[in-house]
This record gives sequence, structure tokens and C-alpha cells, in this order.
Amino acid sequence: MNKKIIVIVLAFIAVLMFGACFWSIYSDIRFENQVEERENAVKARLKQIRDAEDSYRMKYKHYCGDIDSLVDFVKNEKSIKDTQMDRELTDDEYEALSKEIASEGNYTDDEIKKMLPERAIKKGILHEDTVWESVSAMIGLQNADSLKLVPCGKENVIIDLRKRDVLDLKTAEITTLVEFRANIDDYLDGLEQKRVDNLKHDRKDQGMEMQSLWADLSEEEFDSVKALLPTRSQEDRWIGLRMGDVNDTSNKMAGNWKK
Repeated sequence: MNKKIIVIVLAFIAVLMFGACFWSIYSDIRFENQVEERENAVKARLKQIRDAEDSYRMKYKHYCGDIDSLVDFVKNEKSIKDTQMDRELTDDEYEALSKEIASEGNYTDDEIKKMLPERAIKKGILHEDTVWESVSAMIGLQNADSLKLVPCGKENVIIDLRKRDVLDLKTAEITTLVEFRANIDDYLDGLEQKRVDNLKHDRKDQGMEMQSLWADLSEEEFDSVKALLPTRSQEDRWIGLRMGDVNDTSNKMAGNWKK
């Protein structure tokens, strides 16, 4: 009898241990899936901001450094979607222009074909029509006001958009650099905190923490802007997703998750 009870107890313990292992593995997978889902949503939002910034720059020749101004631009402005010819060339026009271009150089047929539209416009044979589209439609955003918000986690958290004007010593022109970012504590809010903390630790080891904003500033530049920047301890603790870089003119609006 005692032996039978021992077997039952051991079997029960084995079931509990199996259940604990299964739940641990399941919890890990579920957490990873939740993180991936939320980060994909944040990346999509940052890409929408990037597209809006690109449209803004096309019109105003510089990036927008204020998120509310960018939202207003998306709400009320239009961007060039496409350009179209008012008609097609007739066979006679096509042949005449092709011969004209061919006489000017040793061009292949493909090269001549590519040069035809520009030549036809220049000679007034064809006219180019511009197709306009609202910026909100162009970036796939139904609610323009949502552009500035982190799309998951804490409610009503605003994307952090920063800018920095940099003087190009070669051209003597000022370039506006921008970056926009979402904090990991904001978009993963509501998930198991211990797992989030472990993830933050791993991300920091992987180099996805934010670099100090003043890392590349000269002493004079730092003195002029230090009152506007967060403390080093604050910045060193920052971990999350971002696009753009106010310290790197070669960044080209790349996301830090691509590293």
C-alpha cells in the first residue's frame, strides 16, 4: 500500500514538473511573440513618420523638427504621387524624335527610348501632368493625429522627435538632422516586468541603447545646448526603437534595429 502511494506521489510530482517546464517554455514563446508584435507596430509607425518627413523635406527643403507641426503637415498638405504624360507620342513623332536623338550620339535603342519623354516635353510636343495625393493617404494613415503616438503599450505617449542643425563646412549650408524614437518601457508597458527588464539588459549588451546626444559635439556646441539636453544618466538608460540620428549625417533615416 505504501509503495503504491509513493508511486502515485512521484507520478504527481512528475506531472507538476512537466507542467512547470511546459508553462515556462510557453510563457517565453508568448512573451517573445508579444514583443515582436508590439515592436512591429512601433517600427511601422516610425516608418510612417520617416515617409512624412521625406514629403516635408521635398516641399520645404529641410526636415521638420516638431511632431505637432509634422502632424499638421500630414493633415493638410498634398504630395506628388506621380507624373504622367497628357498623351502618347504618335508613330510619326516617335520616329522623328528617335532619329533626332540618334543623330546626336551613339545611343542604343533602350537609351533613346528613355530620352524620348524628356525631349518631347522640352520641344512642347508632350505636357507632363502632376498627380497629387494627400500626405496621410500616401503614408497609409487614416487618422493623422495618431502619427505622433506610440501605437501600443502606455496610452497617449508621444513619439520623441528631435532635431539638430549641423553646419557643413564644405558647402557652408546648414543641414537639419532628425531622429524619432519610442522608449521600450512605453511600448512594452503591461507585459511581465521581470521579462521586460531582462530584455532591456540583453538589448543594452547588444548595443541598442541610445548613444549620448552630445557624443560628437564640440565643447562650444555643448555649452550652447546642454541646458536643453537630458542628463547623461538619463540618456545612458534609454533603450528602444528609433529612426534617424541627430549625430550622424550618414544615417539616412535608418532604424537602430537594423544594426
